[in-house]
Amino acid sequence: MMSGCNRKDDTILRIYVGYNGQPKLSAKVVIDGVTQNAPYSPFVMSEFTDVNGLAEFNLKDYIKPGSYGGSTVDCTVYLIKNSPQSDTIKTIFVEGFKTTKQEFLF
Repeated sequence: MMSGCNRKDDTILRIYVGYNGQPKLSAKVVIDGVTQNAPYSPFVMSEFTDVNGLAEFNLKDYIKPGSYGGSTVDCTVYLIKNSPQSDTIKTIFVEGFKTTKQEFLF
């Protein structure tokens, strides 16, 4: 029995943050959304960008692998990770079981 044949990809959201043309290390990225199916539960996740300016979110708990549709999320970026005020916010649509990359350039 092979279970690998029916494996569905997880939904991955990658956020790239660049500042003055360079990747921004340790920027805080927060995503805030609602699950795509009833009971439409809200979710909030946060990550810090790595040396390549990337923060990665695996949304498998919110967008079921192999499902259709997606989720609309608000994405907030804080260039200084402990800042009380965000530098930008953008609403994006994340498609189910696809890798999505969004760029935030300052």
